[in-house]
Parts: sequence; C-alpha cells; structure tokens
Amino acid sequence: MEDKSEIFSKRLLKAVILNIVLQCVLAVILVLLIQVEFLHPISWITSTLNDIFSWKMSLNVILLLLISFFQAYIYGTYYTMQIPKYFTRFAIFIHMFSLQNIIFMILYSLNGYFALSLYSSLAKGNYNVLKKNCEKYDGQCLTEQSLFLQFGGMWMGLFYFLNNHILSKSVLVFPHIYQEKFQQIKLVISNILATGFQHSIMPVIYYCIFYYLWGSKPRSVVSEVYGLYLEDPPLDNIINLLSSGIWIGLWFYTSLFFISVYTMKTVFNIVLTEPMKFPVQSNSAQNLASVLSGGAHFSGHLAAQDLKILSMTDPARRAEIFTLSQPGGHPRNWKNILDNCLHMINKFTSDLDSLSAEPKDGNYLQNKTLLNNTIPSTPLSPYSGTIRNMAQSPYLYKLQDESKSKQENVVVVKMKEEFNIFLKKLCQKPGINYLFGELTDTKLRCILIEAQPVMWTCEGLAHLTAASLKEDNYGLVQNDLPVIITSLINLKQSLDKLTKPGLVPRKHILNDSFTLKTKAAMLSSVKRSLYKIILTFSKYINEISLEPDILAVTQTFLLCKES
Repeated sequence: MEDKSEIFSKRLLKAVILNIVLQCVLAVILVLLIQVEFLHPISWITSTLNDIFSWKMSLNVILLLLISFFQAYIYGTYYTMQIPKYFTRFAIFIHMFSLQNIIFMILYSLNGYFALSLYSSLAKGNYNVLKKNCEKYDGQCLTEQSLFLQFGGMWMGLFYFLNNHILSKSVLVFPHIYQEKFQQIKLVISNILATGFQHSIMPVIYYCIFYYLWGSKPRSVVSEVYGLYLEDPPLDNIINLLSSGIWIGLWFYTSLFFISVYTMKTVFNIVLTEPMKFPVQSNSAQNLASVLSGGAHFSGHLAAQDLKILSMTDPARRAEIFTLSQPGGHPRNWKNILDNCLHMINKFTSDLDSLSAEPKDGNYLQNKTLLNNTIPSTPLSPYSGTIRNMAQSPYLYKLQDESKSKQENVVVVKMKEEFNIFLKKLCQKPGINYLFGELTDTKLRCILIEAQPVMWTCEGLAHLTAASLKEDNYGLVQNDLPVIITSLINLKQSLDKLTKPGLVPRKHILNDSFTLKTKAAMLSSVKRSLYKIILTFSKYINEISLEPDILAVTQTFLLCKES
C-alpha cells in the first residue's frame, strides 16, 4: 500500500498530464478556428498543420507547459499542508509576502505572459513581435500593440493570483457523488467557457485604465533599451486605444487564459477527489483507521470518503469491520476505526465549544496557580529540623541561593503579567486594534473549512451502526452505542449554538456564502446521522444506557420533530 505522500504525488502527476493534454487540445482548436476557410478545406488543414508544428508555437508550448507544471505542483501543495490560520490583518498582510506566494505570483505572471504570447502567435498579425521595420524612418520601430498584449498577459496572471489565492483561499471540495472524469469534464465545460469570457471583462478594464494613466513609462523604457522609434499613435490615448481595437484582442486572449486556468483547476479537483479504497485490517500498512487519523489533511479526506462509501455500499468490507481478530478474538478493526472517528468528532465539537465559551473571572486563582507552578518546591534537607541545625548545616548557603532564585522568579512572573496587561491595553487603541485585533468570525471560518471529513465520518459511523443491527454477529457496535449517540448529540448541540440567535457571540456570525453553506451542510449531516441510528434502534432506545439529558434529545428524533 502506498504511503500518504505517494498517493498525492501519483494523483498530482496524473492531473498534470491530463491538464497538458487538454491545454494542447485547446491550442489546436484555437488554431482551427483562426485559420478557418470553409471554401478551401485543404488549404485550411495545411495552414493549420504548419502553424501547429512551427518552431515558434513549439517553443511557446514548451515554455507554457513548463510553467504550468511548476505552477501545478505548487498549486497542489496547498492541499497537502494544513490551511494556515491567521486571525489578524497584520498576520494576513505578512503572509501575503511569504516565499511560497512570491514564487507562485511569479509563476502566474509568467504563465499569463507565455499564454498570451502563444495565442497572439497563432493569429494572423504581428502582435507577437516587439519590432518592425519603420515606414517613415530608417531603422526599426516599436509595435506597441505587442507590448500592450505582453504586459497585459503578465497582469492577467497576477490578477488571477491575487483574486483566487490572496483575497480568497483555494479549498479542495470533494463531491458528494463522484462521477467518471470525462463525464464531469463534459458537465462543466460549458460553465467554464461562460465563466472565462465573463470574468475576463473586469481585469481588461482595469488594465486599460492603468495603461491609459501610466502606459508611457514602460513604452519609453522598452524604446530606449532596444533603440526603437514610435511611429504609430500611442495607446495611452483613450481615442487611439479604442480605435485600434487591441483591447478586443486582449479580452479574447484573456478569456482563453482564464478558460485554461479554470480547466486546470477543474482537472485537479476531479483527479485529486477520486475515491480510494483503504484496507480495513488493522495489521495492514496504511489501513483505514490509521489514515483516518490524518483528519483535515488530504489523506484524511480520502479515508473519511472511503468510510462513508463502504458503510453504505460495500457489505463485504463492512463484514471485515465486524469480525474479531485471530488469535485473541478482539474487535481491533472496529475499535481502531471507532476511536479515530470519535476523536475527530469530539475535537471538532470542542473547537466549536471554545468559540462560545466566555472567559471567567479567575485571575486570582490563575495567578496563584501560576506562582505555585513557577516556584518549585525544594525537598527538606536532613538539617531542616531546628534553627540550630540550620545554622550548623553545610547546606545553608545553598538554601539562601534557592530563596533568592524564588524571589527572582516571582519578580519575573510579575513583570510578565504587567507586560501582558500593557499589551492588551495597547491593542485596544483604534489604529493598533485594526491591524493587530482579532478579525470577526475568522476562527469559526477556519473551523468550518475542515468540516468535510467530519461530515463523512458522522454519516459513515451512522450507517455502520445501523447496519450492525443485522450484520454484527458479535454485538461489537451495540456496546459502543451510548458513546456514539452522545458524541453526535453533543456535536449537534454545539452546531445549534451557531444557528439559533442569541446563543453565539456577534463576532462569530458568518457572512460569506461558502462557510454558511458548510455550516448548514454540517448540521444537516449530523441530523441525518442521528435519525439513521435512532430510528434503526427505535425499539431498543430506552434500553440503551444514556444520560437523562441525552435520552430526552433522542425523543425528538423518535417523534421526527427535529427538522
């Protein structure tokens, strides 16, 4: 069985290869559309093949695929690492200039530059070269339309990076029902085309405004470096820019760039989220229980997805979970899976509870405890009986030194407390609080981003528990029914605090659509899981040893009053 890094690496390589194939197909289709001649099909095919196999297009394709490969690798690393949690504007600002973001920004800019160079080289025109022979002067002149497109390509790559990786986070969304790869591509291709042409409008407008205001500076720099003249009307004039029509070409090429990037992202999501079967036996390497401990990591998502699928559709693997180990007769498979599932559910519940927990006024007790922990107690020496023995003790100077160190520790603790109080007061100032104050609903958003594997774990555990009524011949699951029901009800009650008004602080009220949908989906998943278990064991629910408050909650599910 492959380890966690090998699983991701193989899927990443498969996604890169499939993306390269789709990019080449997109380039060939573009050439066919540009060279279209219905009246002369033979010349159409000949010119198309000449353009496809020309050295200029080959060079652009190689550079574009090389950039796409490195970009894809860095793009994939977002899914192997845990999502960073930044709760202040200053921390977010510092993270914007991290080494990974800088490399990613450069790669996106280069990708946009080579993409527009490739697309412009396929068109019938001189928009892919900076120089041309002058008509009015002796020498070479600058082709400002080409300069406009090349800088526009770098801007489009930078715009996409800022919009999708800085202002918003890329989250790998696993589908609830997985379909075949090409079936998914066929379903989303029309949406990708429409979205690409629509999303390219605003960045083109922003770039035209920028070039109108500051376009003369890069034009003069390039002209001086290459010693070129300018005989065409400058494009930093609004009339010349509109009359040249180059902005239409920029919009078309930008749309193609966005379509290629969205295609890459779609291919990555399809390949990386493909379900995978893990061995159930606890003595196997990388078994289901051990991978489930990964939690919110990529492998943990796959394991939680596999748990849900096997609990609903795979009776043979369910039978492996309900078997006893030989020799010994211990339910290792079930216990290992249950422990990791409950750990994931209880951790998510405690994270939600920590948001609504109010700080208590216990400074005196905290300080006293802190002092007691800071000042170590020294063992009594054999001369500690009387003052005379102390005076005659050879440990007298040692005890005096320890007493001084105790006093110094008390002073250090007091200074730290005063410094922390000063920092809290300083952070309450309006300007400083804006930069260093905790952002509203940030913690809740970070918790809900990791809710997908918890949802699958709840549903998988519920279906396993329901199936055990007929398939568990040893009664393994029935012994753990109280703790399963209790954990799910505790999670439901923690989620209810986020939905019912007055039970959650105002700073934890969400506004963005993604986390709102995630919160609703999480609550719905937990309720479905509880309905599945409680209705299956409805005849025996009163015989299960549950706490009175937990048993009272189960009655609402028995009567189907929980919506």
